Amino acid sequence: MRWSDLMGMEEARKQLGRATKAGKFGHAHILAGPTGTGRRLFATMVARHLLCDNGGEGDLSSCGQCPSCKQVEAGTHPDFQTWVKPDEDKEFKIDFMRRMIESAQLKSTSGRAKAFILEPADAFNEESSNCFLKTLEEPPTGMWIALLCENPENLLPTIRSRCQLIRFHPLPVSTVSQILEAKGLGEANTRMEIARLSEGLPGLAVTLAESSRRAMWHDFLKVLLVRPFKGTVWADLLKGAIEDVTGGPAQRSVVRSILRLHMGLWGDLLRMLHGLDPRVQPESAFNALRDSIRTLDARRISGMADGTMLADDRLKWGATVPLAIEALGDTLEDFLNQ
Repeated sequence: MRWSDLMGMEEARKQLGRATKAGKFGHAHILAGPTGTGRRLFATMVARHLLCDNGGEGDLSSCGQCPSCKQVEAGTHPDFQTWVKPDEDKEFKIDFMRRMIESAQLKSTSGRAKAFILEPADAFNEESSNCFLKTLEEPPTGMWIALLCENPENLLPTIRSRCQLIRFHPLPVSTVSQILEAKGLGEANTRMEIARLSEGLPGLAVTLAESSRRAMWHDFLKVLLVRPFKGTVWADLLKGAIEDVTGGPAQRSVVRSILRLHMGLWGDLLRMLHGLDPRVQPESAFNALRDSIRTLDARRISGMADGTMLADDRLKWGATVPLAIEALGDTLEDFLNQ
């Protein structure tokens, strides 16, 4: 992987590169933005630069060929660690934070640097925040920490003030289409449709490049746009999407990505309600969207959007996946069948 392969990250790289050249690289950065914008990949590339045996300077370059670079990409470098909140915990607990800090205090095996990724950083509680704050105030020599989060506003002001903030945003649809083409994903006539459906999130677009994933979304549209809507049928379809997915975190990730597609649908329905063309959904669904909009109003569409966001929050903070799905199915049925 090279920086030139990472389309859409140019500004983030320039921001960090300018700080490096000015001698103000900083020991901690908040990488904030929606899941799927490439935050973790960006952090990995920075870590590769810091640990590369033949690393460059302010351009954050790395050779990609030395043992250190290969270990970073494989996730096996002892000085590059990712600390993810345990799925069973709603917040980072103090014991977990202490283990991370103890590991950070150990000397670098390479003698160059240490790079940690902490995710999601907005899952700190007051106790773990204060514990982590001590590391930010007196960081170990050569330490760099990337705090990945969706909402940096949820971090304590004392933590935000000691970190440099880099924001990641959804990319233009054309850029996402180019990323898919560079990866050899999707047919030429479907890349733009995939990019639109992903709403500028490369990570989601890569997932949707699988024809089975797109077909699954078309199945959801058939259920969502037909009256009467049956919440149990919708819930069973969503549960089926994670049948072969093992592990709570992976299941939550899949469900949240599908809920993101639902938010795109609610947005398009609101647009059509105000006389605008759909911006996200595939053209093959336009007629069904027009039929559906005749029986909806802004209040009901907004209610479904609020319910979807609530389900997403519940999943993010540890709710039981089947229960969150069933609750949202009931909410959608209440609004769609009024």
